[in-house]
Amino acid sequence: MGNLKTRKTTPVSQTYPEWLGVSAAIGRMVNEWSGRHDVVAFAGPIAGQGSPACYSPHTGEVEVNSDICFGGGIDPTELERLDDSKMQYEWPRAVGAIFHEAMHARFSLWDLVQVRREVTPLEFHAMILLEEGRIEAQGLEMYPRMSGFLRTMAVDMIIDDPEMVNSASDTVMAANVAALTLARVDAGSLDANDVDAVRELLEARLGADTIEKLRGVWQRFQAHRWHMETAVLKSLAKEWADIVKEAAEENGETPGDDEGTEGDPSSGSGAGSGDSEGSGSPSSGNSDESTGSSFADEINEALREAAEESMFGAYDDLMDAEMQDEYDEVNKARKNSASEQKNARKEADNVFGSGTSEIHGTSSRSSVVSKRSPTSEERSAAVKIGTMIDKAKYRERSETEVTDVLPPGRLRSRAAVQAAALKSRGVASQVDTWRRTVRRQTDDPTLSIGVMVDISGSMGAAMDPMASTAWIMSEAARRADARAAMVYYGNDVFSTLKPGQHLNEVRVWTAPDGTEKFDKAFKALDGGLNLLHGSGVRMLVVVSDGEYTGSETAAANKWIRRCAESGVAVIWVDNKDMGYGSPVTMSRILNGGKAAQVTLKDDPTDVATLIGDAATKALASVS
Repeated sequence: MGNLKTRKTTPVSQTYPEWLGVSAAIGRMVNEWSGRHDVVAFAGPIAGQGSPACYSPHTGEVEVNSDICFGGGIDPTELERLDDSKMQYEWPRAVGAIFHEAMHARFSLWDLVQVRREVTPLEFHAMILLEEGRIEAQGLEMYPRMSGFLRTMAVDMIIDDPEMVNSASDTVMAANVAALTLARVDAGSLDANDVDAVRELLEARLGADTIEKLRGVWQRFQAHRWHMETAVLKSLAKEWADIVKEAAEENGETPGDDEGTEGDPSSGSGAGSGDSEGSGSPSSGNSDESTGSSFADEINEALREAAEESMFGAYDDLMDAEMQDEYDEVNKARKNSASEQKNARKEADNVFGSGTSEIHGTSSRSSVVSKRSPTSEERSAAVKIGTMIDKAKYRERSETEVTDVLPPGRLRSRAAVQAAALKSRGVASQVDTWRRTVRRQTDDPTLSIGVMVDISGSMGAAMDPMASTAWIMSEAARRADARAAMVYYGNDVFSTLKPGQHLNEVRVWTAPDGTEKFDKAFKALDGGLNLLHGSGVRMLVVVSDGEYTGSETAAANKWIRRCAESGVAVIWVDNKDMGYGSPVTMSRILNGGKAAQVTLKDDPTDVATLIGDAATKALASVS
């Protein structure tokens, strides 16, 4: 048949570079679904070897014809995120074809070339056809959400690749169609109503008793789970061929053992052979000129009706699956959020529960070496930053997704197809084919500021300016009517400012610790101020050189990214006297520019302009 090949024939010189990104996305999808890591995907206008999509077991390659699956003229860059499950609902037919090939990669593990030598062409053709229902039935047991995707393409794939069913014998053609339509009803990839017209024609040609015998064969074939064992499959294929031959004789036809394939079995051509482009018959088509019968035309018309019926019905399945996905995603996010908040509150209780500036019970060796009143320059800097932050407060905007039958917005292609299907059936129902996001302003002036100060050994020379920075940020938060909290982190984490408190004096700490507990420090601030899951204006200030271990670097990157996703403005402060982290490490931590980086100079009070400007820009960015 058309989409299970034994060899790739697409010349490498004809590959399309612009489709490489899509090919990579398809490769990720196929490998995930097939449970493999070695399948390579190729997408482009010349792919598919005459089919919408195909899989070559001996090379481990999947090909997807872009013109058939996505339509001509599509910009490939629009499809490079096809492995995102949300986007897949925009291209259900293509995704169904890709999933189908992934199931071939997972379950079609028997040797096609070897089996081809061991059975007659008619039996081999039966095995290829019945394998379609087998891999889909077992695939849907693992991925039930994919039923709608398969339903959109199952009949279309037959129409797009007529060599799958072509035969000089009407009886053989009817059996071929039964294997690709009625068998898929039992597999779960088609609904019985989709193929009513096809079933009526097949029963008229084959008889209800013959259909029932064939059904018994395909049900046992679909239940076969020893994917590399072919003895049972070959036995079932022979039983299928015998039933078809008997039915053909009753209809006055005499199909030979070469029926169902092209050429002589020993010639190396035909279905499943090394040079196969598909499977067919001694004739090249089903027209009246080749068969002298109108049955082919009747079948083609019934298949078109089935394609329309299945496409229309599939959208109900897809809408249900999409809603379930959205529900599962929301439910998962809620569970993750609850777990994240629970862990953060636990760390906050550990860090802030013992009181301000208490480090007893921690493994940190840091201690206060001096205390003093703030200078006039530091007070002036605090006033300046407080004023700038207060002005930078924004109005929190709520977002609501709205769908409509008219633009503006983003076209929902799946809904557009559904609207066309309804119109073709004379159903007067409007479908919202455009989607946009509406933002409304709500007053929420709450401001929360969390400050983290690194006290590892590489920070020793910077502790004086960092102490000044810590007091300035504390005072600025108080003047901006904000909730602030501050922690120092090294071998362990301890608080220097509990949420809602104010730092009365400048305290200089030592920096003797050998490591940095960034992960614990952030969780403590998050739990104390509810940075990630709170409302209002939220800002994180990190004072550090970024010289961390691998695990803490990964934790820093993770939390900076989560801040960006949650609307938390981040400012990373370093000092000219610090031992700077490498540019690569800092870039990884700062998540590609999602955090503002500030480097202080000689005078620690220049923090007013630098941090004030950075805070203004950061808050404007997250708003």
